[in-house]
Amino acid sequence: MKAFVTGANGFIGSALTKRLLQNGFEVVALVRKNSKNLPGSVKTVTGDILDADSLKGLGYGCDRLYHLAAMITFDPKRRQELLKVNGQGTTNILKAASDWKIDRTVVASSACTVGISDSKDTVLDENTPIDNSLAEANPYLESKLLTEKIAREASKNQKVVTVNPTTVYGPGDWSLNSGTLVAKVAKSKILPVPAGGSNVVDVDDVVDGIIAAGEKGISGSRYILSGENLLFKDIFATIAGITRATGNKPVYIPVPGFFRLPLASAAGFAGVVLQNRFITSQIINDLFWFKYYSSELAKKELNWRPRYNFKSTIERAWEFYKKENLI
Repeated sequence: MKAFVTGANGFIGSALTKRLLQNGFEVVALVRKNSKNLPGSVKTVTGDILDADSLKGLGYGCDRLYHLAAMITFDPKRRQELLKVNGQGTTNILKAASDWKIDRTVVASSACTVGISDSKDTVLDENTPIDNSLAEANPYLESKLLTEKIAREASKNQKVVTVNPTTVYGPGDWSLNSGTLVAKVAKSKILPVPAGGSNVVDVDDVVDGIIAAGEKGISGSRYILSGENLLFKDIFATIAGITRATGNKPVYIPVPGFFRLPLASAAGFAGVVLQNRFITSQIINDLFWFKYYSSELAKKELNWRPRYNFKSTIERAWEFYKKENLI
C-alpha cells in the first residue's frame, strides 16, 4: 500500500507519517521547501496545494491520500487567506486525488465546526446542527466549514471521508500548538481559570482514527475523534501535576462568566499588539463555553477507541518537551 500525505511536517501529520511507515505503507509527502521532522524513508515531492499545476502526477500509484495541510490562525484580518488556503487548497488536492485514481481520501477538519454549548451537560456530535453565526467571529472555523463542504461535494464522485479531531496533545508538538497551554501552566504562579471546558485527545489516538477512517469510513461522512470532556480547572490541574516535579502548585483564580466580555475585548487588543495568532477575542470567549463532544459514531463505524487518558498524554508530551528543550 502506498499513501500520499499533505501536511506531513505538522504535529498530527508527522505522527501519521511515522505510523503509516510502521504499518508497512510506502509514504509520499508533499512539501514546499523543507522536510523537517520526516523519516528518511519518506519520499518527498515538492508542490503547493494552492498551485494545481504543481500537483500534476505527484500521487500516481498511491492508494490512500491523507489531506492534513492547512493554515491555522484565528486572526480575523487573515480571513480571506484562511479561506483560500483551506478552501481552494482542499479543492485542488481532491481534484488531484481524482486524477491520480486514489482509492480513498481522508480530509482533516476540526471539531470546532461541530459547535459549542453553554452547558457541560450538552455533548455535541455529528448530528448537531451547524451554527453558522459562529463563523462570523471565528475565521478558522469558517475555513474548516468550507473544507468540509468541499469534501462532501467531492464525495459524490470519489471516496472522501472527513475527520474532526478535538484539542490534540502529545509528543511531537514542535510548534507548541497545545504545548502553549502546557508551558503556561508549568511556569505560572497564578492561573486564572475560566468556567468552561474542552475535549482533549492524544495525537496517537487521532492517528489511529485517521487511518481507520481511510479503511472503514463511509464516503461523505465525518467522524469526531474525541477523548475526554474536561473542565478547564481539571485540565490545568492535570498539567500542573505532571509539570511541577517540585510539588509547587499554582494558585488558581476562578474567573466568573461576567468577566468574559471585558477579557475578550482586552485579548483582542493584546493579540494585535503582540502579533500572537492564539490571542484573540474569539479564543477568550470560547474559554467560557463548553466544547464537549461524542465519538460514538467513530467507535461504531470505525471501531476506534482512544487508548490514552489525559494524564498519560501530558506525561508523554512533557517528556518530549523536556527532551527537545521546547519548554
